[in-house]
Amino acid sequence: MRIHEWLDYIALQKPEREFATQGARTLTYADARKAANRLAHALRASGLRPGDRFAFLAKNCLEYSYLFFAGSKCGAVPVPLNYRLATPELAYIVKDATAKLVIAQSEYVSLLESVRTDLGAVTAFVSIGATAAPGWKEYDSWVEACPDSDLETPTDDGADLYQMYTSGTTGRPKGAILTHRAVTANAQQLRIAIETGTEERVLIVAPLYHAAAALTLFGTVLSGSSLLIQEDFNPVEVVRALSEERITRTTLVPAMIQACLLMVPDIAARKYPELKLIVYGASPIASETLRRAIEVFGCDFAQGFGMTETTAVLTVLTRDDHRRAMDDRPE
Repeated sequence: MRIHEWLDYIALQKPEREFATQGARTLTYADARKAANRLAHALRASGLRPGDRFAFLAKNCLEYSYLFFAGSKCGAVPVPLNYRLATPELAYIVKDATAKLVIAQSEYVSLLESVRTDLGAVTAFVSIGATAAPGWKEYDSWVEACPDSDLETPTDDGADLYQMYTSGTTGRPKGAILTHRAVTANAQQLRIAIETGTEERVLIVAPLYHAAAALTLFGTVLSGSSLLIQEDFNPVEVVRALSEERITRTTLVPAMIQACLLMVPDIAARKYPELKLIVYGASPIASETLRRAIEVFGCDFAQGFGMTETTAVLTVLTRDDHRRAMDDRPE
């Protein structure tokens, strides 16, 4: 399967089901399908053909939630960019990927303008939010001029879905190219391994340029669940959401879990009635931190281990592994 087919299926079956929420903005599955279609049409109208790359520089946002599905619909390949990178690093990645178009939140426009001549094949620039920089189109008007109808998708599940850069080795970042088939397989494997359900509400706070957060996004849509998106990690806001926003599952790195435990004074006094699972990974976790988190949140935990080149997850310490560890198998 190609990943946009998951989105289209749920949009047809349950069009009013919540797809994603950020702040006061909410998209249903029907809304998300239309938004992805418009973006796909806009990419194609900008000259992108199947296999062409386009870069995306933003913090977590509603547009990120349907970005990959739009690329899937027209065959264009997203290149998510880490907004924490230095300007020369960003320029290197955009040029190395041979991206033909850049979409960026307005706060990053001046940064990209400073290296515009170093961006290689880029010929079109789109800003999410207003900008005074010449030559940049404003995202909303760019996509709203396009139809929300489905496109004829010319690719199969062996086609490239996205190109994500990783610095897990020495030297410059390497572009890992993931296909629809690889992403579909890994999302389904992880869903089985961590025993997720359908129609959950999933908190996304890990950055969506990262493999683990992207896989969380794909798995959420595969199961017809919904996303609550937070732009940045703020321990107080994460704990509030887990307690008050009907969140059933989230993915965090150990440093985030530790920050929540240390920086939110009322964390242990709160209740987390809907929270069933916290998935963590990307680094080791101290046993004391994990034991305290299990005690405070009162939910299951699972650990994923893998790398960008494998979509995200290779092995999992399951819910049952954690239960055994807490009982009599601490190793």
